Amino acid sequence: MNNTVSVEGLNALLWTLTAVAIILSLGRFIIRYATAGRFHLDDASHLLSLLLLIGLAAAYTSGFPYSVRIARINRKEEKAPPLTDPFYHKYLQLRLVVTLLVFMVLWSVKATFLIFYRLLFDVSRTFIRMWWAAVALVFATFWVCIGSTLTLCGSASDLYNFKKCASPERLHAIRATYKYWCALNVGTDLVVLILPLFMIYGLQLRTSQKVVLTGIFSLGLLVVIVDILRTYESLVSGTFSGVALWSSLEVTIAVIVASLPLYRVLITRKGRRSLMSRLSMERYKSMDDSPGGTERKFRDTKGSPGGRGTVSTFRNDLETQDSAFSEDARRTDHVPLEHLQR
Repeated sequence: MNNTVSVEGLNALLWTLTAVAIILSLGRFIIRYATAGRFHLDDASHLLSLLLLIGLAAAYTSGFPYSVRIARINRKEEKAPPLTDPFYHKYLQLRLVVTLLVFMVLWSVKATFLIFYRLLFDVSRTFIRMWWAAVALVFATFWVCIGSTLTLCGSASDLYNFKKCASPERLHAIRATYKYWCALNVGTDLVVLILPLFMIYGLQLRTSQKVVLTGIFSLGLLVVIVDILRTYESLVSGTFSGVALWSSLEVTIAVIVASLPLYRVLITRKGRRSLMSRLSMERYKSMDDSPGGTERKFRDTKGSPGGRGTVSTFRNDLETQDSAFSEDARRTDHVPLEHLQR
């Protein structure tokens, strides 16, 4: 890739995609609360990844000018300042912060998916054993990446020693580190992607429903593809704009993809209608909770056994689909799609 993307263009792309991630994340939280009646641990993990992404975008914005100057120095377009210049120290500081935040964003997204799968499939002992193995792998690889980041220039004491970091020996080691970072990231992504597929094809769902769920959970392949392209760009051309472009795409797409599974409720008209109905119920409840609505709330609930019903979680939707809709299923000879969209 030619070094043709300006810093302004990179910032515009980065913050546009970050804004999309924020909007889709807010939509995810609204859908979760409307369908489940409360938030779950995967929502907290997703919120963490979103906050880390915002911090990473700010760090990228601060670091782009330093990276541009380093690129100009490497191309002999600008005279290199003396190694005692504080510019190098600041550049290495920003590089460290960006690298750590990238790993934190990507691995918190993996954690979001893993927790989401646990909510869906915790009824299977076999799945739980595979899930714990995946969790252990993801946890271990995260700390391997963090540890190798802190020793990228050799020992931890040389972390801000630009002369040591730019030596031919360390540059060769850094290129090798990029390769195994890619292997660890792609490998754990594939484990997280494959993990739910064993359960999906064992569910009592129509083939079309299984295909939809598989497609939703396979969206993470986009992150895998982008990470491979980013690593290739770093090792082959190494241009600033190319690496920055693919890095920006990878982290923002990861957070966006983590928001999308809950949007499956919007796929069908019946699903959208059900979601709007539940949102209306929440709005009605908030009106009843106001001082003026207390008396009306008492009149509406008086004589009704039971209070506010709980909205079933995604796991309950999958577990009870046959029993909850058995009568409709017998009449139509299939499991109603709207139940899956709950």
